[in-house]
Amino acid sequence: MRIALVGNGNLAWHLNAALREINSRIDLHVVRELPVSSPWKTTTQLSDINDSFHLVLLAVPDSQIAEVAAQLPEKIIAVHFSGGTSLLSLPQKNRAVCWPCQTLKKGTSMKYYNIPLLYEFSNSETETIVKAFLEPAIGKWISANGEQRQLAHISAVFSNNFTNHLQHISQSLLKEAQLPTDLFYTMLKAHVELLETKSPESIQTGPAQRGDEGTVEAQKQLLNNHVEWKEIYALLSQNILEKYQ
Repeated sequence: MRIALVGNGNLAWHLNAALREINSRIDLHVVRELPVSSPWKTTTQLSDINDSFHLVLLAVPDSQIAEVAAQLPEKIIAVHFSGGTSLLSLPQKNRAVCWPCQTLKKGTSMKYYNIPLLYEFSNSETETIVKAFLEPAIGKWISANGEQRQLAHISAVFSNNFTNHLQHISQSLLKEAQLPTDLFYTMLKAHVELLETKSPESIQTGPAQRGDEGTVEAQKQLLNNHVEWKEIYALLSQNILEKYQ
């Protein structure tokens, strides 16, 4: 098979790394501009992907998937890697979605075989070919239709993106208090370990979970100089209080 990769962002960087780990190859890497660090033959011309290619990996932003795919040959197998984009955004008959459930940043090392991946294929032939190429490189494959994947994508926003922003707020308040920003790292690591064996409901703690409304109100007042953070604190505390009381 002839394989092409489109994109040179975080996802493309990690696809490169994962494929090199299993000594696989890409025949053509399409990037925005040259020069670019890539072990494969590179080009800036999407039109260089012609009918001689069998599989094209679209590591491009969600908003560009449909536009880029529309410029590719009809006969190729097109694969995108977005959690929130439909399989139908690809006009090709043979198409697939392979969404790695992982934050991907250039330059970070990771064990690709541990990454859960939600997949959807247009037909069994496409499934056979895509899995043969990608499954040895990237982790634990789980079948999921479009609706399931969209709900999983929202879940990831809560689990990862929102909690990371809460860490930003936490560290900002620690700096304001002139305390170390890594003060709670041990607690965070212990909490993640607990989640491996227990449900979030069973290990929830804090003043809102206890129904300690006096402490909640006092802490809200401490955030008077941070109105938006106060609103976040109040909303989350009320949601927790209603659940456990």
